[in-house]
Formats: sequence, C-alpha cells, structure tokens
Amino acid sequence: MQEAVERVWQWLGKSSFLLGILTGLLLLLFLTWFLPQAPLLPQETADFTRWLAEMRATWGKWAKPLAALGLLTIRNSWPQRLLLALLALALTVRLVELVERWGELPLWQRVRRVALSGGGVLLIAGWLLQLGAGWIEPEVSAWPDEVLAVPAHNLLLPAPGAEVAFARRGYGLYLLREREGIGLEVQAMDDAGVPLALLASAHGMPQDRLELALTERAPDAYFALPDAGFIFRASMLHPPPHTEFRVQIYGETESELLTETFFQGNGTLFTTNVRLESVSTPFPQLTVIYNPGAPLTALGWLALAVAGGGWLAGKQGCWPAGNQQQEDETILV
Repeated sequence: MQEAVERVWQWLGKSSFLLGILTGLLLLLFLTWFLPQAPLLPQETADFTRWLAEMRATWGKWAKPLAALGLLTIRNSWPQRLLLALLALALTVRLVELVERWGELPLWQRVRRVALSGGGVLLIAGWLLQLGAGWIEPEVSAWPDEVLAVPAHNLLLPAPGAEVAFARRGYGLYLLREREGIGLEVQAMDDAGVPLALLASAHGMPQDRLELALTERAPDAYFALPDAGFIFRASMLHPPPHTEFRVQIYGETESELLTETFFQGNGTLFTTNVRLESVSTPFPQLTVIYNPGAPLTALGWLALAVAGGGWLAGKQGCWPAGNQQQEDETILV
C-alpha cells in the first residue's frame, strides 16, 4: 500500500503531469475566444435555455452538445474544475518537495520552483475570484456621446470610441464590442410644436424623447403616444450599417394597423395633429465583463512562463548543471 502511495506521489510530481494540466488549461482559455460564452450559468435554467436557443441560430445542432460538455460555460465547467483540482494536487507535491530540498537547491532552482508554485496558486486564486465575484452583462448599447449605463450593476462608464474593439475600465472591468445596432431617437409634437409624452412600455414613465435600440436579435421596438391613442412599431429592415427601417402606426390595439412608412436614415411622419420625428444613429453593442481574477490569472501565466523559460535555459546549459538530470526526471522546474 505504501509503495502504491509513493508511486502516485511521484506521478503527481512528474513534469509530464504538470505539462498536461497546463496544456489543458491553455486549450480551454483559447476556446473562450472561439466559442460563445453564456453570460449566466446553467443553473439559471430559464434564462440559460433562452440564451442557448438563440445560439442555435448560429451553431445549429452543435449548440446542445457544446453546452453539455461545458464549453459554452467554461469558467464554471467540469473540465475547468477538474484541471484546477489536479493542478492543486501537483502544486501540493511540488511545494512539499521544495521545502524538503530547499537547503540543497542552488538559488536559480529555488527561484524557478517558487515562480512555478506561485504561478499555479495565482491561476487557482484568479479562477476562484472570478467565479465568486465576476459577472457578464451582454448587449449593452453604447449610444454616441453618452455614458455607458449598466443598471443591473449600478454602473455608469465612459463609452469606448467608435472603432475600439476592446477596452478596460478600471480593475477587472472590460468592454468587448460584439455587434452593431441602430439607435432611434424619437419625439412627437402637436401642431403648435408642443412636445407630446411618449411611452416605451406600459409601465414606463412618460418622456418627451425616447431612445430605441434596434439590433439583429431584437429588430423591432414598440412605443406609444397615449394622448393620440397610437401605438408605434419601428422595425430594422437591414443589418447595420444600413439605416433603413419601417414605422407602423396602430390604433389602440396592435391588430388595427392604420398606416406605415419607410425611412432611410432620419424621417418625419405626419398624422392627425401629430408630427413624429426620428433620427437614426448607428451604435455598437458591448458585452461588459467584470472579472476581478483576470489580473491574478495574467500574473500566474507570466510566472509560469518565467519558470518555463528558466527550465529551458537550464536545459541549454545557461545555468550550472547541478542536479539537472535528476530534476528533469521528477519535476519540470
């Protein structure tokens, strides 16, 4: 029994074991750039199912198996958890051996092994911090010359420039450009030029001017003019950067279509005693990501790169040979 335990211990300390874990973690990291990542966890069943249904439009029959494997929720997936658990085991073995052999190791080997252990600890700490405190808010509209509002997290942020694909806003807070949309600024006036109140929803507050976002996923927007008893439907006809859209006017019920018109860019619609003006503006839709563990993860990978570079330098004879052969048989760095 003791011999079996020793074999397992030696196996956990082998360079091939650690290299396999780090390769797996890097592969999962790269997959997050190529596969869409859900802004919520599978435990949030209704919202996650709705998001997955939207993904089927792009990924077809692959969406469901990818979700089952955890590849659409990598930050909380079982492959990620398994690899990090194995990394913790490997680090435990290496730290024990480092303490036992500290006095006999030359300085450069101590530095490499400390960098390796510290890098692995930072990876685990960054993941735990991300899982415990991180969040993702998709489809945030970045209106030109306006602050970026994230009401769910009580945030007001400076919007990125028109052509910026990625931006950082403070510690662990990132903006990722996803797709384009068309914004409509709508206002209504009577014959005397007096602004009329508009409603964006049945329970909304009356406003003199509405900002409506039309995107490929939500190409329609509704608003109402209570004083005239009209309901309006604005529809985007082509993906951005085209700004052609249709406006339909209904009576008190949506089944009663009164008229419709088409706008290219800006337009004005006249009805009985009412003038409706609309101004269209292209805008980007962003995903706002808060990942407080990202800096720790980056430092962890940097420390591992330094440790790996030191090991390669030793292999090339840049450091005194010492116990290099014995070390290569058991521990990577």
